[in-house]
Amino acid sequence: MSKEKNSDFYETHIKGQVYKNVLSKRDLWEELAKIYKGSFKALTTVSGDTATLTLEIQYKNHTVIFKETDTMPLKVEVYFNLTMEYEFNIYLKDWTDKISSFFGTKFTKIGYIEFDVKYGIQSRKSELVIELLTDNFIRENILRNDLYSLILNYDTKNKAHKLLTVKDRNTKDLKVMTELVDLEFHIIDSFMQQGLIQN
Repeated sequence: MSKEKNSDFYETHIKGQVYKNVLSKRDLWEELAKIYKGSFKALTTVSGDTATLTLEIQYKNHTVIFKETDTMPLKVEVYFNLTMEYEFNIYLKDWTDKISSFFGTKFTKIGYIEFDVKYGIQSRKSELVIELLTDNFIRENILRNDLYSLILNYDTKNKAHKLLTVKDRNTKDLKVMTELVDLEFHIIDSFMQQGLIQN
């Protein structure tokens, strides 16, 4: 086992697995809870080996849930009762997408070159995704923060649509975190404007 110090944010390597010390972000997440009048919890395993941070923020009858663990990336979840069947996957392209593109695979494009080059879109209702991404704040926020993915699908367990946003485990900056909160707020507002959310 080895530890690599990086100010107050360090990695622990155990048997090839990288653990990030998320408890070092406690003050940041508590600050976010104060700013947005949310609730914050930090839980550790009985052995104290790994920890989970959870932050819940209310916005227009929706709960935005931030969660991060020592071993898993930052994830944001929001549940919706939508007025139609609607799913999408907006994801950071990798080398396999470049190969697919070379061999003729067509990707949905939104008309903004920087975004179209960097992100792929999968959806049967691509026109709704394009409308979502014409919002400058949403599109630029995704690009600026190098989000891994935004996935909207129907969660049969909760009988609602779930929006899952995934980012890396290196986020420890208040400005970035507030941008991520505001991104979720903007997406909720966009869904409302498109008439997708049931009241």
